[in-house]
Amino acid sequence: MKVALTCNILPSDYSRESGDDTFAEFDAPSTIEAIKRALLNFCDSVTVVEADEDAYETLRRGGFDFAFNIAEGVRGEAREAQIPAMLEMLGIPYSGSGVTTLAITLDKRRTKEVLAANGIRTPRFQLLSRESDLSEDLKFPLFLKPNGEGSSRGITAKSLVVSREELQGVVSEMVSRYRQPVLAEEYLTGREFTVGLLGNSPEVLPIVEVSFDGLPEGAPRFDCYEVKWIYDSLDAGYDTTVCPAEVDDDLRSRIEDTAKRTFEALEIRDLCRLDLRLDEDAEPSVFDVNALPGLIPDPEENSRFPKAAYASGRSYDQLIAEIFASALERQGMGF
Repeated sequence: MKVALTCNILPSDYSRESGDDTFAEFDAPSTIEAIKRALLNFCDSVTVVEADEDAYETLRRGGFDFAFNIAEGVRGEAREAQIPAMLEMLGIPYSGSGVTTLAITLDKRRTKEVLAANGIRTPRFQLLSRESDLSEDLKFPLFLKPNGEGSSRGITAKSLVVSREELQGVVSEMVSRYRQPVLAEEYLTGREFTVGLLGNSPEVLPIVEVSFDGLPEGAPRFDCYEVKWIYDSLDAGYDTTVCPAEVDDDLRSRIEDTAKRTFEALEIRDLCRLDLRLDEDAEPSVFDVNALPGLIPDPEENSRFPKAAYASGRSYDQLIAEIFASALERQGMGF
């Protein structure tokens, strides 16, 4: 079997810790190499295919039997769907979610509309192009984020706002920088969790709690770019994750049920990681869904999907093998 590993590779001189989030969604060469090594246990060759403007011709001429897809795409509102669309046009089967699902899950408003339509709790929200769009129905504090970004791009210490005056400045800055509307949602103050799902009829991996108690004074007490990529980095040495989370059986069951219903409602395939908080009724409320979760191999980097897999007793190679096997089985193929 000849496999394409479709991806976007971080530039060699780029550092997320610098605060520049331009390429935050891309994968480090070490991650690409770790996935490639794992795949070579089960196939004859793995070719890294950069998800750029040359990707279509590379895929068309490559004679590939399968693609292991972690590509973020390069631009546009549905960029995570670009490579899957090419692969489908070329008839190359691939891992992970399909074109429609990836387009929807990158769009935070559309994701929340699907969740709400399926009776899955999600914080009340509104899409804003300017401060004056804000409905009187939404209650402060509000949490603001660009509508179509991943890896916490655009989500900063400024994202939590308590007044229209604060909101005006942040919305204006986000719209100007990211050239897209801003999602405003009511901020939930309950415990925060992130949940990984693996396979079809998915297994819920051990739940990760995101905790901010150990951060220094003045650090944000919510997940944002600074917390994820600066405080919780190898150099800074903070760890904002607890896995397995300390939850009782009842809460675990409710979180797992919410995660599985979300997976099904959005027609996700093979793998997923979703973020939720407990709402005022202490019920899990989903606020973000990542159908292309990060796969950083180094446990010290606290990549949350692999961290949950490690807590389940899996090695990194086993995790990649299970994603690969799930995708092959789904398409009637096999090792």
